[in-house]
Amino acid sequence: MNSGRHAFHGVVALAAAAGAILLAMPAVLPPYPLFILSYALIVAIACAGLNVLYGTSGLLSLGHAAYFGTGAYTGAFLYRFFGLESLEAYLFSGTVAAGALAAAVGFLCVRATKIHFAILTLSFSMVLHALIIDGAIFALFGPLGWALYLVTEGSMYVPRLTVLGVERAPNAFVPVLYNVIALSFVVTLLLLRRIDRSPFGLALRGVRDSESRAAFVGVAVARYRWAAFLISGTTVGFAGALYGPLARQITPEQLHWLFSANLLLATALGGARRFLGPVLGAFLYVGLDEYAVSWIEYRGAVFGMLLILVIFAIPGGLIDLAARAAARLGGRARD
Repeated sequence: MNSGRHAFHGVVALAAAAGAILLAMPAVLPPYPLFILSYALIVAIACAGLNVLYGTSGLLSLGHAAYFGTGAYTGAFLYRFFGLESLEAYLFSGTVAAGALAAAVGFLCVRATKIHFAILTLSFSMVLHALIIDGAIFALFGPLGWALYLVTEGSMYVPRLTVLGVERAPNAFVPVLYNVIALSFVVTLLLLRRIDRSPFGLALRGVRDSESRAAFVGVAVARYRWAAFLISGTTVGFAGALYGPLARQITPEQLHWLFSANLLLATALGGARRFLGPVLGAFLYVGLDEYAVSWIEYRGAVFGMLLILVIFAIPGGLIDLAARAAARLGGRARD
């Protein structure tokens, strides 16, 4: 009991320290590095959410771009056609819409396993991508929606939204939005860690390791997988809702399966079997992606080789490699 309490206090102290450091960044970083850090935090939230399904439950999804894009597009549609201008309403509507979509798609997908599950998630994601890129969803809003689609080719503009009812000046909006993203990052990780350490999380890992054994001891496998899918999709949708106001321009690329693949690459790069692995992978991925601007023509090849390296050389991810190296150094120090 005491050890559990000490661990909880340690996590809270670590989260408080991380939050304090993150909230100090606007006073230290220029606008563009602050923007990149904001994007890295959003990708970290998305990867941590994806990992509820991938690392904890052992299910490979190639369609989580659908929930990220839904989280971003929902508020943009509400702004364009219903005058929504509140950041809080944007985040809430995008998260709820993504959660509803994840609940429906997950209900249909979780009865399949392995490659069939991956193909189903990919299929649903590409259907949504097609509905956006072909303009079908825009057409639901009548001639104005169709005209908007013809002008923007499926892209959506997001204005500077009000925060707590206050409209911010252009030079003040990004730091305020960054603080929202940083707090969201810390709170989301605390919630996901609580889920990961709960009996529910233990049951998910039991299903991942042996579905038949978990079913034998009374775990409702399909129901647990559906709940994991719902949590995962909702979290990724929340990350997408944070992305919309930051990027100010949403495109169908955020719904394409390649974006799902990028989230998987970042998660695997950091390490899917350790809780903070996807966070590390997200920061490394965003850093590499930003550096890749200077050699954009080789970007696909470099990231492809990076994925091959992760699969064959460090299947546990970089965080697992670092943990094993630290354990070896600790053992030598004791000797």
